[in-house]
Amino acid sequence: MTGLLAGTGAVAVPLVLLVSLAGHLRRPGLLRAALRAQRTLPPPLAAPAAVLAVAAEALLGLAALAGLLLGRDAVLRPALGLAAALLALYAGYALRVARTRPAAPCGCAGDLAIPMTVWVAARAAALALLAAAGAAWPPPGEGTAVTVLAGLAFGVLLWTLPRAMNEPIEGRTAG
Repeated sequence: MTGLLAGTGAVAVPLVLLVSLAGHLRRPGLLRAALRAQRTLPPPLAAPAAVLAVAAEALLGLAALAGLLLGRDAVLRPALGLAAALLALYAGYALRVARTRPAAPCGCAGDLAIPMTVWVAARAAALALLAAAGAAWPPPGEGTAVTVLAGLAFGVLLWTLPRAMNEPIEGRTAG
């Protein structure tokens, strides 16, 4: 069971990091704008923090993907361990912003439409746990198709979580 969890993390975490990277590359500058709107960093640090976050996602996502595809455990596991730390940092930061400035945009993947909510923090925390599992245990040698499908499913579900929890359900009545 731990192998399936590790394999799920080894697939889901690079997927989410690289989808996030693609969004940031498609809309450069929006993360910096979100960081400024969140008002947790001094304004002069927003741009360097945005660049550092995107660079870390790129490096860790590409390293984990390369380790996974090439079967290099010595690359995959450290990349996932560092990704777990980065994602745990994101979870703590997101929770703080969600509590202090709930209307502030997330800026995740260059998207200003999603506000910073506890769902953003929950996604980061779940991804941090998956990354930690991938770093702690090697993925299973058998059942690779199931592991890949589970990783893809978890990646997509976690990626869409904040948006899904922010969208109003048509026909919903208050109270």
